[in-house]
Amino acid sequence: MPTNNGIYKEDEMVFHLNDKKFGELSNNLRNLLTALFGTLEEEEVIHAAKTEGFIKPDFILECSKGKKYLSMKTGRAETVHQEFIRPFICFLRDEGISNRTLRTILIYHYGDGTIDGSGEARIEYNRLRTLLEPEIARANEELNANKDFVWKVMERCLIVGTAEGAIPIDGVYFGDYRYGVLATTGQIKKHIYRGNWKWMKNLHIGPLQLRPHARYYGKDVKSQKRRDKIDLYWANLGSDIDYISSRYDY
Repeated sequence: MPTNNGIYKEDEMVFHLNDKKFGELSNNLRNLLTALFGTLEEEEVIHAAKTEGFIKPDFILECSKGKKYLSMKTGRAETVHQEFIRPFICFLRDEGISNRTLRTILIYHYGDGTIDGSGEARIEYNRLRTLLEPEIARANEELNANKDFVWKVMERCLIVGTAEGAIPIDGVYFGDYRYGVLATTGQIKKHIYRGNWKWMKNLHIGPLQLRPHARYYGKDVKSQKRRDKIDLYWANLGSDIDYISSRYDY
């Protein structure tokens, strides 16, 4: 339901922007366009279209000053990226993350004491979290020690994605056509390099927390593919986008 609602909100945005003159738009949409393109003439015609495929931008905005690609989040949206755990682990290994930390991530992900999901019984989350607390703390220290690495993860999970020839987003818009807040990619990058997430106890990289797409504790595994996927989610995303938008210059 949230996904369908998100798609509906994207359709609304495109409808209220496409082929409209800048002077015809609501204050909210005018502010969005000004943040992206700078000052526009009242007669400037805006074109908007949704993107296709599993890429990070949800829609494109175009005017005489060029094109901008936006990711749109709304409601309780917090998950910013999903992929199979193995390619993600390979990415981390290529970036120099130690085997010990990679093992911690896999054991946390599968929750059955193994690194491949072959265990007979999965452990309840709170107990698993307690059992792995020292290893998670050590992993968090390594995963967050280098801001350049954290930004590479943000690029993979929020800005660019993993698709071949993917187009990076120019910003994240949180809201709908009536009211929303924009944080540009430049603002988000400043936030990552200046921010500190040492207070987080969950397994995380910057503001992004890691969790299995489907844990299946106490029940049969209905989909191995879902179990093999990892979610990266940004808790309190709406509040943080609001903070980033007001805290940093574009």
